[in-house]
Amino acid sequence: MKDTMTLCEHYQNYFYTVKANTQDLLEQAYHVRYQVYCEELKKLSPNSENAFQESDEWDDDAVHGVLFYKRDKKPIGNIRIITLKDDTEKKLPIELYYKKEFDFRGSGITSLKEGKTGEVSRMALISRFRRRPSDKDYSMNNNMRENDHENRRFSTNYLPMSLTFSSISLMLEHALDYGIALMEPRLARLLVRFGVELKQIGQPIDHFGIRAPFIIFPKKTYQNLMPEYRLLFDIISSELKDSH
Repeated sequence: MKDTMTLCEHYQNYFYTVKANTQDLLEQAYHVRYQVYCEELKKLSPNSENAFQESDEWDDDAVHGVLFYKRDKKPIGNIRIITLKDDTEKKLPIELYYKKEFDFRGSGITSLKEGKTGEVSRMALISRFRRRPSDKDYSMNNNMRENDHENRRFSTNYLPMSLTFSSISLMLEHALDYGIALMEPRLARLLVRFGVELKQIGQPIDHFGIRAPFIIFPKKTYQNLMPEYRLLFDIISSELKDSH
């Protein structure tokens, strides 16, 4: 295989993304969450009914994207978008967990209920793919290793971006005006660098690590993406649509 493989070729050779639209796929998504949040981070408890899955009361109101590793066809990543019906009194998780004041200045909105919104949460990558040997968190300065196609070094570990693209694609599919998320500030800085339209609306808190509340604007993001990342976005969007 050629050493000049592009980022999109690398993704298509080793990964694919589907919508968790069957019970089996949902259970695989919940198992990824169990691996990351229960086993690795030890931040959550597994389901009482199934000790190897993690789910909560918002999953029935969510659409889930699952990232697979092609070599063994096993799930390695998960993300979900929670969308609530207009007539529900149920709150989004961020409304319960974020106890500080939101700061909407410069965001174009005045409240989380303005416009059609959803929450991005349970972003998870199993440790093997979250931080590979020469990756340093979400560093932009990693060196590539020659003749190692599967673990080839790009300027960043792009898999967190792939999960983010899944969430933005699902936002567009559901005609959301914006999404909200508690996100690591360093991941937010990386996403902005590649064109993701974000606005921080509050101070960081400790929630599965240090995270701050952000608004994500899906339409502006797609317009702003760098060409190679827009192509990756289109690939992931097509996979999600084809998985109906």
